[in-house]
Amino acid sequence: MYRTLAIIMAFLLFAIQYGFAEEGVPLMRPDGSTITFYLDKKGGRHLLVLMQGSDCNSVVHSKVINDRFAAVIGDADVLTVEKYALTRSVPWNGSGDSPECPASYYEHDSPRQRADDYLQVMSWLDEQLEYDNIILLGGSEGALVAAMVASRSDKVSAVITLNGGGRFFVDDVFYSMSVDLPPEAFEQAKQGFLEFKGAIESSESMTFVMSGHGFRWWKSMLAADQTELLLSVSAPLLIIQSELDKSVSPKLAYDQARMLMKNRNNVEFRTVKGLDHKFHDPSGKDRTSEVVSSVKEWLGDNQITSEIR
Repeated sequence: MYRTLAIIMAFLLFAIQYGFAEEGVPLMRPDGSTITFYLDKKGGRHLLVLMQGSDCNSVVHSKVINDRFAAVIGDADVLTVEKYALTRSVPWNGSGDSPECPASYYEHDSPRQRADDYLQVMSWLDEQLEYDNIILLGGSEGALVAAMVASRSDKVSAVITLNGGGRFFVDDVFYSMSVDLPPEAFEQAKQGFLEFKGAIESSESMTFVMSGHGFRWWKSMLAADQTELLLSVSAPLLIIQSELDKSVSPKLAYDQARMLMKNRNNVEFRTVKGLDHKFHDPSGKDRTSEVVSSVKEWLGDNQITSEIR
């Protein structure tokens, strides 16, 4: 028995050292499903936790996550966690949801579920490796997930949120509608969404897929108060918002940050001028590298890590 246990532990430590594939992950959710996560171990004392935005794609195939933002701390181990039911076998679609998105993803995925998963994985890893610093970085929906995780963990050393919008998701939805629709069509769409919102809030369960998401996702997004979550975060917090974002409101993001800065001394807000939600300029050029540089600078200024490369 002890020999078997030693072999299992040796295998797990090997997996930690050389990076997790889904078959190397022993963590289970309360419902019996498996949490799939990946650890790119570089031997440092910091854990960089990356949280992607909202679509049905495996995080392991995201070049923006794994090539760009994974580099904000050169010597950090990098953790990513798949959304419910997703694995590396799900084909990547750069323009939307994967054509092979599992039905259970639509049934179970939500920011709250993602936060639960991240907290479970982070706790397990910290027990094994005892990191000096745990840094969260999330973009779009991932920004909200980062806020949820940081509000529930005293192990977090710093939080970076990218294009997370304002306090309530519904207001960012209305902003996005107003950008895309003429005034009369916007008012009709707004009324329709308010009716949809009311149905979600008054129900415990519904079966549908709207805009690539199911009931639990919409329930969680509409209930979240991002400002209250961020107010409960004591770690240094950097909020970055693109000036030309059409998915979430730059003004609401600024208003939220201004309120946070009045009440807390751990918050910094930075506007990225001339870029959209995906950090592209009007010509379509990807300028994510400038955002990565800004994050590196902030981490260095706040002495979060011992080495910024």
